[in-house]
Amino acid sequence: MNQNEFLSAMEDVLQTEDTLSMDTILEDLVEWDSLSVMATMAFLDKNFGIKTTMSDYKTMKTIGDIAKKAGL
Repeated sequence: MNQNEFLSAMEDVLQTEDTLSMDTILEDLVEWDSLSVMATMAFLDKNFGIKTTMSDYKTMKTIGDIAKKAGL
């Protein structure tokens, strides 16, 4: 998965109409809440085999931070 595919997938995961970029600040998204974090956790596990915890997301500030966690 490349960065563009990742961004598109994250738009689906977060169920947002906004166009995301690597610089998108998570807290600026209306959709970013605990359910979105859980959906992101499932997405990373399913697509990248990466297990994350709720506490991991306290340090992630942007979509790019999530991509880095995924190895992109």
